[in-house]
Amino acid sequence: MSSRLRYTIKQNGSLLKKRIRFLIRRFLSPTRDKMIVFEALHGKRYAGNVKAIYEQMLADDNYSDFRFVWAFSDVEAHAFLRENPRTAVIQKGGKKYYRHYATARFWVNDVSVPDFFKPGKHQIYIETWHGTPLKRLGCDILTNSDPRQSAARMHRRYRTKGKKITYFLSPSPYYTEKLTSAFQLDKYHNEKAMTETGYPRNDALIRCTDEDIYRLREKFGIPEGKKTILYTPTWRDSQFSSDSGFEYKEALNLEHFMEALGDEFILLFRAHHQVGLSDIIKESGSVIDVTSEDDVNDLYLVSDLMITDYSSTLYDYANLKRPMVFYMYDLEQYKEEIRGFYMDINELPGPIVKTEEALVSAVKKQFEDFIYDEKYEAFNQKFNPYEDGHSAERVLEQCITLEPHKKTWKEHMIRAVKRSLNWVRLASMFLRYNIKGILRKHGIGLNLNYRRLLAYKNKYKGKRCFLIGNGPSLRPEDLQLLMEEYTFGTNMIYKIFSQTDWRPSFHCVSDSIYANELGEELYHNVKSPLFTIEKTYNLMEKIPKNTIYVHCVPSERYKVRGNIMSYCMVKATVLSLAAEIAFFMGFSEIYLLGVDCTNPHSSNGHFTKNYSSKEIANADLSRIMRRMKREDASHQEVGQHIIDRSMEVYEKLGKYAKKHGVKMYNATRGGNLELFERVDFDELTRNKEDAQK
Repeated sequence: MSSRLRYTIKQNGSLLKKRIRFLIRRFLSPTRDKMIVFEALHGKRYAGNVKAIYEQMLADDNYSDFRFVWAFSDVEAHAFLRENPRTAVIQKGGKKYYRHYATARFWVNDVSVPDFFKPGKHQIYIETWHGTPLKRLGCDILTNSDPRQSAARMHRRYRTKGKKITYFLSPSPYYTEKLTSAFQLDKYHNEKAMTETGYPRNDALIRCTDEDIYRLREKFGIPEGKKTILYTPTWRDSQFSSDSGFEYKEALNLEHFMEALGDEFILLFRAHHQVGLSDIIKESGSVIDVTSEDDVNDLYLVSDLMITDYSSTLYDYANLKRPMVFYMYDLEQYKEEIRGFYMDINELPGPIVKTEEALVSAVKKQFEDFIYDEKYEAFNQKFNPYEDGHSAERVLEQCITLEPHKKTWKEHMIRAVKRSLNWVRLASMFLRYNIKGILRKHGIGLNLNYRRLLAYKNKYKGKRCFLIGNGPSLRPEDLQLLMEEYTFGTNMIYKIFSQTDWRPSFHCVSDSIYANELGEELYHNVKSPLFTIEKTYNLMEKIPKNTIYVHCVPSERYKVRGNIMSYCMVKATVLSLAAEIAFFMGFSEIYLLGVDCTNPHSSNGHFTKNYSSKEIANADLSRIMRRMKREDASHQEVGQHIIDRSMEVYEKLGKYAKKHGVKMYNATRGGNLELFERVDFDELTRNKEDAQK
């Protein structure tokens, strides 16, 4: 069996499995009109047209309520995108990858979506492709040079890709003609998909300033006064290994080439993404491998001249009107045996050379004699006629301005089924946990966790305790006065430990985000008994000593359960969990301190400015916006939503306490919580000291 046949069988089997998986997910997922999925170069980079469209949407208030999803192979390398609370970064190929593609109204891609993805009736697929083609593409390739697949199979795949596309962005009439042919859009009456907007990624080249270029040269460490050359060789279909994929076979001895040019030159080497993203060549003092850089635009801007072969980078670089040299050492082979060309290569705006010696001479001559002549101008008029710095704006106007789709019967049915299943799930939890609670109350079915929990029942009957919030009014000197009191700390209270000898008697954490993001910190800083909910407990990779969990029923209809041996209903604030634990322990007086009920996402939302990281804050914002069904909500609106929900919880806690003879007071300095009788903290602690004397 040939390697090509083995590859085809393997690919077809994998494709069928993934297609079924996606179709099931799409059937079960109603379309979200204001969600858009972005993916560039198979999830390898944050770059190109896809990046430009995303950043234009961020800057446009018309899309302030959209939710953005980026798919990457290396999620951690692109985690910085999460700094925008409306942007999610997901793993390419993971569960969320299927779910978001199935759900999002808009897809934006630049190398075509995976073959197993097919947009639904209301989904809009915007294909930007990744460059104007010099070499033949798709259905126009007549050779069998690709070792992975036959030309016939390749043609079928390109036709299938073309039928999926709603909008195909074009930078020129030439591009429209060639890509229509490559994907055979006209054969399936989809040629109207071609949308001549210009290339959004080139807006940055048109708008760049001298200050931008200076900043980028500093970023790449390019010495002042050095003449900078960018080398961007493309990949070859024939250079493929079944073990490592496409390979870069050095056709230019970079060390010798730079020696021949002299010390005044520096070279930036940029390999095609098909051959890898790093460690392609050996660097030297005058050669820098910049393949790992996401955005090639930055490399265009810092270079004085570009060397390439058949790469589409030549069309984008032409917008800068700078010199180019074309190193086509395998011109005859490439033309006759590998790909072939769409255009007459004599139209290229620079010399074509085939040897290293000729390349050295051509580069030196271009630096000495280059002028932007009529030939170069004609090239740009043909291949870049729409590049005016506003292409991304045109894409938004023409492709992402559709009205919300009309919900289908299927979507209404699925939503109704999901709501019903959720009610069934909640009812099941209520029943199961209540039965368990009754049995545990009589000592039946107790595991180690619940035996430890039961040991706290009424253990502190008749005593008083303090529930410590993390609001801006919290002072380390106040905590110092509580050294002999029973206290409940919450969440990241340990960030104040360096300022006081006080440590809480008990610690409470209920948020799953904290469990995911702060597992190590909780493990190393929480030494007192930790109370949490079962979901958060299960998410902790390292569980602090003396941790006890309770069942929790997630519901917006909050109620004080009063028997945590069954379950509790944590809502809005972790202090609801702390209060229920305090009730269970039998405390008869409960004082709130540092409970300001102010916006936790404002600059003074907590007792310290570095209380929460950007990742945690943005994850929390995204979650709240989803709950509000307001993805355009401001920080102030989110904060008010939190405050309103917290007030509802405190009101119900107060009613429960009053009904069961527990006195609750607010000892917080200031703040907005007026549901409990106010007490002066200084007088309260002074009275305690006087009583002890």
